[in-house]
Amino acid sequence: MTATQEALIDNLYHARRNGTRPAYIDPIPSDLDEALAVQLRVLRRFEAAGERLGGWKVGLTSGKARDRMGKDVRPFGYVLRSRVFSSGATLPVASIMRCHIEPELCLIVDSALRGRNVDREQAKAAVRAVAPAFEINEVRVQPGQGSLPLVADGLAQWGIVVGPEAPVRDGLVDTTVTFSHDGQVVETKTPGTTMDDPYLSLSRLCHRLHPFGLGLEPGQPVITGSFCHHPVTQPGSYSADFSGVGTVSVQFR
Repeated sequence: MTATQEALIDNLYHARRNGTRPAYIDPIPSDLDEALAVQLRVLRRFEAAGERLGGWKVGLTSGKARDRMGKDVRPFGYVLRSRVFSSGATLPVASIMRCHIEPELCLIVDSALRGRNVDREQAKAAVRAVAPAFEINEVRVQPGQGSLPLVADGLAQWGIVVGPEAPVRDGLVDTTVTFSHDGQVVETKTPGTTMDDPYLSLSRLCHRLHPFGLGLEPGQPVITGSFCHHPVTQPGSYSADFSGVGTVSVQFR
């Protein structure tokens, strides 16, 4: 690794650790694999500092962001163990730069799953439960810099809030979420064909992790796509009820 690449990783690590905007992203990764490699080197910096890997996210699976990097191209992001919260958690909105919240379904892995050729059915068979969840995003990379810097910075991941586990079932893209802020319904959404099947997303995640010698481990949560996307600018409470799955809530102070 060159000194310039080391400086980039150091820059991204400190920005994510401190909740600040990266001072620069140079050199910009040349392709998706390089961007993912940079992201994982930042994760290694966190692990060297005592953090642990908590889980994963599959990006660009729904809505306007879907296929942004090409048809069926789905990058991943990592979730730090210290940023996996249970439903009802209270989080510091002032410490999360340009905070956004996204209701998502979360798959809880039951058995180790790895390999380039994992298919949807194998992925589903490795899942212990489905859970309602929120992804909390911190938009550190300046808008307009393109997709590769965003991937290198972990797809704006800050943390996840996970609700009670529910049984594994099919038809998850037909789940309806009712998203509320301070007790008032903000949006009701059923993604249908605008979202990738979550079990397919899990198999694609295995495919992307494989070249880096990684896979999914028992107990890891994986969030699989945003139902909707809203900014959080001040203290307040949020909840999301997923039909047939359950409810998750979070408080910002």
